Amino acid sequence: MEKHKPNYKQDFPELIRKLENMIIIGAFMPKERLIEADLAQKLSVSRAWIRDALKILETKGLVKVVPYRGAMVADLSEQEVNEIFEVRLALEKLCNKLAADNFQPEHAIKLKNLSMEIEKAYHENRFDMMISANTDFHNLISEISKNAYLIEILKQVRSRYYIFNTFAWSHPETVVKILSEHSQLIESFENKDYERLEELSESHIKYSKDIYINHLRTRKF
Repeated sequence: MEKHKPNYKQDFPELIRKLENMIIIGAFMPKERLIEADLAQKLSVSRAWIRDALKILETKGLVKVVPYRGAMVADLSEQEVNEIFEVRLALEKLCNKLAADNFQPEHAIKLKNLSMEIEKAYHENRFDMMISANTDFHNLISEISKNAYLIEILKQVRSRYYIFNTFAWSHPETVVKILSEHSQLIESFENKDYERLEELSESHIKYSKDIYINHLRTRKF
């Protein structure tokens, strides 16, 4: 069988998606260097492709390219963390309200299945799968909102939230708290409890933000 020869036009967007996903699920830590040669070998593409992909990820705020030092996973200041939190909180509240308006029994089943995936990944010690299933959980809520513009904006803001998740999910109590809040979210959607949804929106994302800010204040540079 003939080996697939990479085609830039067809395969380059997939390379960007793979690298972006690796950052979001915590395969790389904030400020970790991204070595072009290593990534090229791991993903079976040329260094030129990796270089181009990292430049695109830099425009998305996920990568920082430093002259003479190369690329590294982006880090955030405390001010940036708070600003992202404020924007995401407002968007999540709107998203949850719209999703509650459209919520159907089949949506509850899908969300419960995703929560079970998170719990399964936790017991199997699969950090990447936990974050991936959690991302799918929130993406499904976005889809239920049926607002294309909101979905696109939330996707961009959530991608910047990967740094918070990387640190929050490393704490043992995080999974217990998140699964509990997921259950409460689903129940609130089913009951169209808009007030409770607003409370859960803030609690759910503030937790990881607070953990990351604590890390910023205590880490050694």
